[in-house]
This record gives sequence, structure tokens and C-alpha cells, in this order.
Amino acid sequence: MNFRNARRPGYLLAMIPLMAAGVVGCRTDKPVVASQQKPVVGLPEIEGHGLAIRFHDTSEPLERVHEVVDDLPAERLTDEDWAAHGIEIIRIREQDLGAVRSRLASSSEPGLRWHGQALTWRNLLPPSLPIGDRIMVTGGTEETYPGGIVGLSGRGWSLMTLDGPRVQVELAPLVEMPGGTHGRFAHLQREYLIGPGDNLLIIAGSGAWPHPPPEDTSAEAEEEAENKATMGELFLQIETETGQSRRLLMITPRFGGWLTEGQAPAEVGKRARAR
Repeated sequence: MNFRNARRPGYLLAMIPLMAAGVVGCRTDKPVVASQQKPVVGLPEIEGHGLAIRFHDTSEPLERVHEVVDDLPAERLTDEDWAAHGIEIIRIREQDLGAVRSRLASSSEPGLRWHGQALTWRNLLPPSLPIGDRIMVTGGTEETYPGGIVGLSGRGWSLMTLDGPRVQVELAPLVEMPGGTHGRFAHLQREYLIGPGDNLLIIAGSGAWPHPPPEDTSAEAEEEAENKATMGELFLQIETETGQSRRLLMITPRFGGWLTEGQAPAEVGKRARAR
């Protein structure tokens, strides 16, 4: 699948009732507490339906990023395949985005992209760094893609369900090669439902949650580590004025007039569902 390749969105536009389903993936043992407060974060109020993408860049090490996220009343939705490719997806409350930003020092200005009803596939990330000579680690496999660029393709739209308004989001990590998209990663496509008050947080991983501090901190070990990275580390690594940083991607739903002004999100605490 290519960033420019739309996949017959028409049949997905109908409002369909969705039966309650369990979450696919792991779950933390921290309870998700319903909140009666209106989420307060730096995301500007946006009129309309669909999804917004926020970015937060930090130079903090991976183990620190995982420590901060693991300390939240959040739900880890990452399944075995995504974990093996170093991609972590966490359902968090929108009101907790401020805590993430405050505890992970920013290395650049925060970013915001409004996609609205994103019916066609598009790259949800600004261009990432080329893979180059680095080795991409996927589970027990080491692969090379000279000339390749890792990205995250996605689309999403709002719909009304039996449980209330939701935004359906489809995500597909991939590798863009000269002349097209590598088909090796088609099995990584996932679908999620996001309710009012919830966000999907996508961060890099190492295959272990949370990522442990490195045991060997010698110059040789650090140099070797720089030459290897998971798929998630590659597409969430960017160049900032202060050097290379880690990008945290936050997918935020918007429901337009479906939520009355000042209404507390009644569905906070409902699980995002992966299918």
C-alpha cells in the first residue's frame, strides 16, 4: 500500500452499530478512571468531525519515555507483531497529554495537523530520516533497506455507534522504496475506535515493555546501537535543531456537534477496540 493509494473508502462510510468487543493486546494493571472534567491540553479547539495529529519531540532516552507513559492510567494496545517491530500504541486520556509533555522535555515546537474526515490513505508523519546503512530489527530478524524511508500511513473518520460517537482509525506502518512501497509489512495494518476523551499515543519501542536501561554504556556499545533500530524507532526519529529526537504521535478524535457544549465525555474509560 502506498501513501497515495486510496482503498475504496465508499463502503466504509455507512453508520454502523458496533457490538461491544474486547481489546486485542496487552493491558496494564492500572485502572482507567473516568473523568468528569473537560480535557485541558494545548490542542486548539477544532470545529468539525474526524481526527487531528499532534507531535511532541523529545531527546529523552527511550527508557525515560516508556517510564513516563507507563506511569499514566493508560492502556497498552500493542499486539505481538507491532511489539516485534518496535511500535507501541497506547490509549490514554486526552487530559493526560499535558503530563506527557511536561515530563518529557521538548526539543522542538509542538506540531498539529488537522486531517478531518481522512477517507483516503496518507502519510501521518512528516518525512522521516532515510534508513540508509542502518539495520532494521524486527523481532529476531535483521533487515536492510538502502534508499528506503519508514513511514506510517493512515486514515480515519467519525461515525455514530450504539456506544456513542467514535472515530475509526486505520494505521499501516510501511517502508517506501524508490518506485513503490515494500509489500513485506502489509500484515501490520490495524483498525481502532477512539471515543470522546481518549487519544491514541504512538511511540517507539524495542520489543520489551517498558524498555530497560542499557546494560553496556561503553562507546563501542553505543556506536553499535546507533547502527541498529526497530521499525518504530526509525520512523519516529527526526532531526531537530538540537540533534536527533524521538517523536511522540498523538491521534485525537473530534466529533463536531455530536457532543453538546460543555458536556463531559460520558464515554471516557471505554476501551479503544482493535480489530
